[in-house]
Amino acid sequence: MSNANKKGVKGWLDPSSDAPSIKLLHGGSSEDFVNALIKEIHEHPALSHPYLVKLSEGQLPNISEAIKDYAYQYSFYSSWFIRYLEGVIASLPSENLKNELLENLMEEKGNPESEALEDKPHVEIFSHFKSTIGIDKNYVETHPATTTALLWRDLFLQKCCSEIPGVGVGAIGLATEYIVPYIYRYISSAIQEHTDFPKVANLFFRIHIECDEEHAESLIQVTKNIAEDVSTREAIRFGVFSALNLRNAFWDSQYARAMTL
Repeated sequence: MSNANKKGVKGWLDPSSDAPSIKLLHGGSSEDFVNALIKEIHEHPALSHPYLVKLSEGQLPNISEAIKDYAYQYSFYSSWFIRYLEGVIASLPSENLKNELLENLMEEKGNPESEALEDKPHVEIFSHFKSTIGIDKNYVETHPATTTALLWRDLFLQKCCSEIPGVGVGAIGLATEYIVPYIYRYISSAIQEHTDFPKVANLFFRIHIECDEEHAESLIQVTKNIAEDVSTREAIRFGVFSALNLRNAFWDSQYARAMTL
């Protein structure tokens, strides 16, 4: 019997669906543990940051410029998404688990030869979004990357490439693919309701709001499959909250910038 399935200290372990994830490191089912993490993720400020709320409600000084700034800074992180996925896939212990994420990877890579924008690699769709809203050569030359955006990119890649089982899955799964549909709704709403950007500017976000719900389901199942022992549960939990904290730091930075635009 694994340590995760043993009874804990009386008064501490409560392997019910309402127990916090920290109390399920040493007991309870993997499903209970993952469900507890999901509940805590929804309570994390990265999912409801004032920056996101004010952006979606049109309450920042210059919404169009704030979205341009977001798009440009976010691209330093998002342009490495295939590298993140490849790192996590390499860290998984079985071919079956790797295959669960390969579909995500193939969707990210898209079809470079496609004439339809929605079928192209996601990095190209995002680049199209940036050019559509006015991020041109002059904008790039006059707007350096923020320290926070570069740190987020580099530290997130470290988590995804960690050789400790569970860290990458927690970071890319519950803390990223699972939450993207919730976060992108704020951005999509801001573009649609508070700017004059063309309708196609919303394509990248609409695609991910739809497809990442499916990705999230497969990653939740992968997480449950590997969350059988204390060590892996600790790694998953670390990956989840450290990734969420990095994203929240990015929102902090963007919020401060948006108030000066």
